[in-house]
Amino acid sequence: MPDARIEVRVRSDGTVRARRLADNVPSAIGEVRYDKLHADLIGLFERWLTLRDRDWREEEIRVFGSLLHQCLFSDEIWFWIQAQIDTRAAGTRIRLELIFPADPPYSRLAAIPWEYLYRPDRRRKNGIFLAADPGLILSRYIPLEDGEPEGDFTPGQQLQVLVVVSQPADPRLDPVEYEDVLAAIRETCDKLGFARTEMHNPTADALRVQALQGPHLVHFMGHGEFDPVRGQGSLAFRHPDRGTDWVDDRRLATLLTQEGTAPRAIVLHSCEGGRTDFTASFAGVAPQLIRSGVQCVAAMQYAVTNETAIAFSVSLYERLADGVDLDTAVQDSRSRISLESVPPDMRLLGIPVVYLQNRTPLLNPRADEAAAEGQ
Repeated sequence: MPDARIEVRVRSDGTVRARRLADNVPSAIGEVRYDKLHADLIGLFERWLTLRDRDWREEEIRVFGSLLHQCLFSDEIWFWIQAQIDTRAAGTRIRLELIFPADPPYSRLAAIPWEYLYRPDRRRKNGIFLAADPGLILSRYIPLEDGEPEGDFTPGQQLQVLVVVSQPADPRLDPVEYEDVLAAIRETCDKLGFARTEMHNPTADALRVQALQGPHLVHFMGHGEFDPVRGQGSLAFRHPDRGTDWVDDRRLATLLTQEGTAPRAIVLHSCEGGRTDFTASFAGVAPQLIRSGVQCVAAMQYAVTNETAIAFSVSLYERLADGVDLDTAVQDSRSRISLESVPPDMRLLGIPVVYLQNRTPLLNPRADEAAAEGQ
């Protein structure tokens, strides 16, 4: 049987409702709890999360995750969702898709790190981070415009993978350690029969030319930054003359989605590629790519070490090689990097974020066939 999908939608009036997509069955209607105290506390945790060198205790992350849970879910809505989780078919998972309004005041909610959501303790069962729950796949869904069709992956079509390693000659930037990730990508492509193109240290214009070939998956490895004053994310590319060309989110989206083409999925192996500011015209690299037509973006919303980014990407491609789709691979890799760190670091759990604009299989067209066979 296919995995079940539940959307959790916050509307512009602050009301919340969950809905089972297979048969359109809704939960009760609740309200977001986001008064000034909630906003101040969440903002405080968000500032702390940007501090890479701060030592976190798991109970502190649980407190933050519990606060987020209280903010988003009323008891009635969560009991309804929990019932779907408890009664799902064996071997399936619940895809929990979070949807936030584009208009203020609740557009601010889209920039909150919901990947730290923590399900509260139950009478006979401990709580769990939703991003680590093996029965869930947590993502952010950004609906298409009315009437805009979702992209379709033609069965039998060979998936084209473009790998971009960007390390400008800039003494201010650390070396990009990419060898382990590249090896995992090569192994996955060979196993699944994907075609692969590699670009090492390209200029932005070289990337533009290659993007015209229509890759389905683009994996970027390099440096990223987010300017909170301008509400703008950027990635570092080699300048054609010398030094670094910091390509901002809108320019990058234009480079990768020109002439009506756009990759189905993009993985940003860089710090702060997933950080956002939805008060600044949908700013941030990942959301801008989604807005420009990319159907799925996996990115990091806070700074991470090279070791963590490598561990995440290697795990991601190991799971893709197992035949799962990208959002499932991200969910499993989140849990792996947080639990396998020494000591276990729950801050890492919420750093990878997935944005979706398509509910069909992204990289594995056989997923539909498998689902049909299981019915």
